Amino acid sequence: MVTRIVTDRTLEFLKNMAKKAVVTIDGQQYEKEFHSQLVEDDTVKTYIYLDDGHGIVTEAKLVDEHDIELDKYTTHVEQSEDGLMIVFTLSVVLKGVTNG
Repeated sequence: MVTRIVTDRTLEFLKNMAKKAVVTIDGQQYEKEFHSQLVEDDTVKTYIYLDDGHGIVTEAKLVDEHDIELDKYTTHVEQSEDGLMIVFTLSVVLKGVTNG
């Protein structure tokens, strides 16, 4: 049986694996630090806040310490004066019966 600790440790591993975001704004790539990270249920949510208030965002990638892509959004969003929040979500579904 799969225990809850297996899921919890897998989520913590995913959370720690992500190191930064690479966001393409007006054709230029920028490295961005995380605003925050949360584990909710079986999902790791990583929040990136862009506060410079200008430019068209066309891509955002979540990468590890070796710049290996973990998640990617392709979009076409113009930032507002209030900024833009990007949320990456990595979910875990483990096969088997969960025990405690």
